[in-house]
Amino acid sequence: MKLQDDIADEELEMFFSELRNKDKKIITPPYSKKTPFKIWKLIPIGIAASLFLGIWVLNQEKEESQLYQDMIIISLIEGEDDEQKFIIEHTSSMDVWESPTASLLDTY
Repeated sequence: MKLQDDIADEELEMFFSELRNKDKKIITPPYSKKTPFKIWKLIPIGIAASLFLGIWVLNQEKEESQLYQDMIIISLIEGEDDEQKFIIEHTSSMDVWESPTASLLDTY
């Protein structure tokens, strides 16, 4: 058994030595060093962005939103012979507002 192990070991050694020789023949391309990035190049961009943002914020006008002066009320009313009708009303006050579930209180 030791003979077989010795033969296998020699074969492995030869195989890996061939691979090492092939690797030594491979030429690696030259690697150029990257120039370090300098942060001071970003300073003018940051100043310009800050000025743009400041001008944009200061020029914002406050929009006044007006309340609805007219309101449309759509109601479903049950008429004679169990007929249902839609009634559309215009009003300018919230005094006539009725909750959506008020019909449930009246019915039951």
